[in-house]
Amino acid sequence: MPSTTHLHEQFLLIIMLAILALSGCSDDDDDDDKVASPFPAGAIMLPADATLTTAAKNALINAKSGDVIVFPEGTYAIQSTLTFDADSDGDGIPVDNITLIGHGQDKTILNFATSSGGDGLFIQNGRNVTIKDLAVNEAAANAIKLKNTDGIRIQSVATVWEGALDENNGAYGLYPVESSNILIEESYVRGSADAGIYVGQSENIVVRRNLAKENVAGIEIENSINADVYDNRAEANTGGILIFDLPIGNGIYGTNVRVFDNVITANNTANFARVGDFAGGVHIVPPGTGVIVLSTNDVEIYANQISDHQTTSVAVTSYYIADDQLSYMNPTYTSAIDDGWNAVPRSIDIHDNIITNSGFAPAGSLIADLITGYQMIHGAFPTILYDGLGELIANIGADPATAGQPFDDAASVCASNNGGVSHGVVYDPAGDGSAISTTPDFLFEASPADLLTCAQPLTALTPAKVTIGGETFGCGADDATDASATSCGL
Repeated sequence: MPSTTHLHEQFLLIIMLAILALSGCSDDDDDDDKVASPFPAGAIMLPADATLTTAAKNALINAKSGDVIVFPEGTYAIQSTLTFDADSDGDGIPVDNITLIGHGQDKTILNFATSSGGDGLFIQNGRNVTIKDLAVNEAAANAIKLKNTDGIRIQSVATVWEGALDENNGAYGLYPVESSNILIEESYVRGSADAGIYVGQSENIVVRRNLAKENVAGIEIENSINADVYDNRAEANTGGILIFDLPIGNGIYGTNVRVFDNVITANNTANFARVGDFAGGVHIVPPGTGVIVLSTNDVEIYANQISDHQTTSVAVTSYYIADDQLSYMNPTYTSAIDDGWNAVPRSIDIHDNIITNSGFAPAGSLIADLITGYQMIHGAFPTILYDGLGELIANIGADPATAGQPFDDAASVCASNNGGVSHGVVYDPAGDGSAISTTPDFLFEASPADLLTCAQPLTALTPAKVTIGGETFGCGADDATDASATSCGL
């Protein structure tokens, strides 16, 4: 008979072998069950608790090049503006390649309703900044503002003001300004009391595959150079897509803007913007307008679906309509004109769009007299509307410092192949060759004939290209992910 000691040793050996076997199985199971993290090793994981505001601010203050800062899943009350100054020491060498990321625009929601600050996120002096997969809600001023940054990628981000549309909502949703190489894609903006997506005083811009809904302006490109706006949906805003040039006086004025492959529909929401600093601000946008070009040169609008606008589908206008006091002699405008601002749009090409159901209930205090005139004389309001006033003033030399030189063929405003839609020109640019009539001409064609027909086709504009961290984006960059590449060169 084996001794008690020997039996005890055998028992311990069996237990140890069993533990080792179970440990081995457990390791295999853990390997099978592991899910790869969507975030890179070394990412800064912010806490999912009430300390989030403080933790986020500290992470941004201490950020180093290459950092990935991860916001947690859930809805969180953020108590103040989250600020990142990439050149806080002022040495001119910015922190580079910073990513702010959440778990999804419907899963990571940063709510600024009780914040003591104006903006939600404010980033400046950066280089190669990415913001993705999160939402910024209820900011008092602007949801996400970026300034003086080269290389901005905003992807799958939401900015939202819930509830009734109100002038007290924040002004801008996605708001890059005075920056370059900007890509905004696959994002959602709602409730902005100015513009849902706004890019201003910037260059090299691609805005694509976004939904802008129930803002004053859905998408606005202002005083910017080389912009492509395509494959977006702008619906239920006051105005769908705006291309504006305002007399800002900082030497940056717009040119080479293309708007194509967008669905622009039912932008009939009452204008709820506050009156801004400029006579031509979005507070003047008539409800029920698809696309507006104001005082911008070299704009191409093509291959869009533009439907169901109560006022007009496409409007092209000079700043003379926005402010009847416009003049070089008016000190309000002298410095901006000297700075290079052009009050009169030139080289505007509207072609190959599908336009339906326009002008069924025109509205807007700015154009009330135009609406009355067209309805009294023609019983309709034009689907494509051109003011003609700036061109007339330029052609007769009545205000050359403001209006510029007389138009040649290359400066024309042209509309072609947009179906059998009506055209209207408020003031005949030919005039009588000597003076400006005080009475609008209200030229109108129920279907295209002579109005806005150009003697020669305008030159197609150059595609925009965005470069971020050495990678290029946009159909001008042969981006293989771009569904609108076929329209790029039209």
